[in-house]
Amino acid sequence: MNDQNRKFAINALDSQEDRVKVAIDKMDENKAYKFACEQVGGDPDGSMLISFQKRFSDYRQNWREQPKKLIDGTHSLSAMKDEKVVPLSVDIEVASVCDLACPFCYRQHVATPDSLMKPELCFNILDQCADLGVPSVKFNWRGEPLLNPKLPEFIHYAKRNGILDTIINTNAVTLDEKKARQIIEAGLDLMIYSFDGGSKESYEKMRPGRFNEVLFEDVYENIKTFSRVRDEMGAVFPRTKIQMILTEETFKEQEKFLELFNDYVDDVSVKAYTERGGDIADLDDDTFSAIKDFVSNKNLSLKTPYWKDSKGDIYISEHRLPCEQVFQRMMVTTDGSVAMCCYDWGVEYPIGYVDQKSIDNGDLEYEKILSSVESNKKGFVGFMDNISMPKRYSKPKKIVSTLSDVWYGGIVSNVREKHLCGQLEKVEVCTRCPFKETYKWVKI
Repeated sequence: MNDQNRKFAINALDSQEDRVKVAIDKMDENKAYKFACEQVGGDPDGSMLISFQKRFSDYRQNWREQPKKLIDGTHSLSAMKDEKVVPLSVDIEVASVCDLACPFCYRQHVATPDSLMKPELCFNILDQCADLGVPSVKFNWRGEPLLNPKLPEFIHYAKRNGILDTIINTNAVTLDEKKARQIIEAGLDLMIYSFDGGSKESYEKMRPGRFNEVLFEDVYENIKTFSRVRDEMGAVFPRTKIQMILTEETFKEQEKFLELFNDYVDDVSVKAYTERGGDIADLDDDTFSAIKDFVSNKNLSLKTPYWKDSKGDIYISEHRLPCEQVFQRMMVTTDGSVAMCCYDWGVEYPIGYVDQKSIDNGDLEYEKILSSVESNKKGFVGFMDNISMPKRYSKPKKIVSTLSDVWYGGIVSNVREKHLCGQLEKVEVCTRCPFKETYKWVKI
């Protein structure tokens, strides 16, 4: 890696542009394109390839353009369906269970089911994504996708249905050679590793096993194995990215982290532990004293959020901004509940149901996991002391709906309206959101 790329990685700048270039330049290797060629007997004049390339380029450009146009009024909320403003991505939670017990994880305080999505539900959702024209699917949300043995089949089915961009985020704990080959053959486009630590000591502290001991060297070897297998198969995809959460333990290990993975992963990056730090009242006395006058002059509350960047600079929020997520994506849980935001870990603000199971079960899965934690069953001993049930702030009608009906439906439309009117405080889950892009920041 050259010096420019080294700076790029260490500063945790987004390499999305590079990935998009590869995806477009190598579109003839995208399984969705290959399957489309099979269906029509080839692409002799290359016109279909150009069409696929344009569609991918538009999808990535729209990731920011679509929310922007809806927020500034270029597109009307009421006309979203007529104008075919579709979700740019759907997160399909093929597994809500996780085999790690990371100390910074939301699971430490929000009850989350330990379950796998049924194949028939996943295939149904993928059919609906294809009908809607959704360009991207991510096969996880709150859990570890590799724990679902049907994952390669899901990826394959998505590519058969013309989904351009298939993604997983994995801890790589169970990523053996067999799974590596299956995932590559299925046509996965992007695999993001979560690997917190540049040393054995910090990694095993930040990523402890929940059911079994997880060792630094084993997971590191899994990632190296995947790189080797991809090379042996002569595959372009999936592209790989690895990211580390910056904490007190890992902050000084950024260079080491880069050195560990530079030869085995396409993109190495680091990011802040939280998108924002909390309220300014939580800061240490010296820091708080330094910004007190600023806060007072701005007539801001002591509960005003702050954000600290990787250089230690402090930013204070002047006010909230509309969130892009409600204009970009949806999440579908293992039982078919639909959430509007990836930060709504407990699905406190459900916007609909795409399967009867989510209606029949209600909160039974959450209650089950809470009971397991309280009785110290296997996998819960020694952590999750403060776990609680999520509180439901919205109650969709108990009917099975399509993804299309949910996306254009009343609950999420109402949320979008509140965001555009500057009334985020009236959407309960949004008041606690840590996503720094929803705040107007001023550097102190």
